[in-house]
Amino acid sequence: MKPRPISAHDSREFPILYVDDEAANLRVFELTFRRDFSVLTAQSAEEGMRLLNDNPVAVVLSDQKMPGMTGVEFLSRVRELDDQAVRILVTAYGDAETLGAAINDGRIYRYVAKPWDPDQMALTLRRAIERYALDRERGALVDELTFLNWLSRTLHREIDPDRVVRLLIDAAHSELGLDAAAVLFFTPDRSALRWAAAVPRDEVAERLRAIELSRAGAPDFFERLEGGVAQAFRVDQMSGLEAPIRQWISEVSAEELVIVPLAGEAGVIGAIAIDNRSGGRRFGADDRTLLDGLSTQAVIALEKARTAVALRSSHEQLQRADRLGILGRLSLGVARALEEPLARLESVAGDAGFELEGVRKQLAGLLALGETQPEAGSVGTIDLLEIAREIASLVEGTAAAASIEVAVEADPATPKVIGQRALLEQMLVGLTLNAIDATPAGERVLLRIAPDPDESGDGAWIEIVDAGPGMQPDELQQVFEPKLRLEEAVARPSLIVAQQIARQHGGTVSARSAVGQGSTVEVRLPAATDDPSA
Repeated sequence: MKPRPISAHDSREFPILYVDDEAANLRVFELTFRRDFSVLTAQSAEEGMRLLNDNPVAVVLSDQKMPGMTGVEFLSRVRELDDQAVRILVTAYGDAETLGAAINDGRIYRYVAKPWDPDQMALTLRRAIERYALDRERGALVDELTFLNWLSRTLHREIDPDRVVRLLIDAAHSELGLDAAAVLFFTPDRSALRWAAAVPRDEVAERLRAIELSRAGAPDFFERLEGGVAQAFRVDQMSGLEAPIRQWISEVSAEELVIVPLAGEAGVIGAIAIDNRSGGRRFGADDRTLLDGLSTQAVIALEKARTAVALRSSHEQLQRADRLGILGRLSLGVARALEEPLARLESVAGDAGFELEGVRKQLAGLLALGETQPEAGSVGTIDLLEIAREIASLVEGTAAAASIEVAVEADPATPKVIGQRALLEQMLVGLTLNAIDATPAGERVLLRIAPDPDESGDGAWIEIVDAGPGMQPDELQQVFEPKLRLEEAVARPSLIVAQQIARQHGGTVSARSAVGQGSTVEVRLPAATDDPSA
């Protein structure tokens, strides 16, 4: 953090330099004021400039009559070196015109007549220190406002939440000179905090990520954080701290750790954390005020970025749904037009029936793609465990013919869901058959049903895992993208259909894959509730 005066009343924190060519005057000044002030002395202007170059000084006093350079000339040079230093002329010979000009053009703050009175001089020095402290404080506030305005403009130009976080902590580290900074966010169930980013990016940051910052381990800390209270922890208080906070301070080896809430419109979403692990001074109330401003700008930028991401995602989903609707209508029309001719062909096919069976499967895929709207009165509470057993039975023959095992892992704690049973069965059968098609003989397809780990059990989680060749990243990115080419729609209808059915049930479908490691499709559905309107 940029240095600030600790207090205008702590006079020894603000050094005073007295320049006089008479050693006796310097000695008297030093003996008189060294108990209450931090005093430096110099017997010439040149020596005084050397001291100023080596030491931050709040107040500079100079005798007017000195060999080689007058006091006014010397204080003019002081102003060029540091215009914040308060400059006082000590003189027994000064004429009114010289002093008036020096005061009016800002070369000196005021003058003291010789011989000076100790009490009056002490009062003058304290007032000069107060002026210096106020000027420094005002300058620091201007710097902070300038920084916050710059940061606000920079952050608000970003629409990527991750980049907003990185810019925030990098600015705190580099622009404010903080030893270390980090941003943490609540998990969806608000039971823990997760590290979003930290600087410096070193081994300490990696060890911090391993600390479990949970509500169960630090209930008092979480209660204060959610209440919007900034918290400071010191190393000399470690014995009384909750275990995760104690481990945090130990890992960074800091004297002090300050944590400021990130409070948005809907409540606290996380926190900014700083520490003085490199031995910097402890943080004062002014530092925390700056951090409050920093957190405010951060939350505004984050919420704006997240809104932009949500809008972009919604726009993409609308575009995808539009294409899917067109494809569905096209598929349904084509499939229905082919049903009757296909039935006539099958009746006379003879040995060609095997080939026609493949055409029938593709036709069924097109019908499924076009007919996924639930019928009125068909919604109810569904036990996915029952569906899983039925699916295993339905695909048993197909899997056996391909020498593939279909394994089912069903957690009895999986909550029931609300929806149309026929559509959910259609979705899961299609995904399972897809997995069987992708899996080589002798391997296994896994159908897993369990409580959703991302929702702390408040939802159902379904995984269909194949042992196939996997997909390249660009291919994976396109698996749910509707195409208007008929052959592409028929090739993998169940993924598009599954996505549409899951959305109708308030859920999601996602996929992950790597070349040589198979593919996994995940379906997440909300749990049934007691609310009939749900």
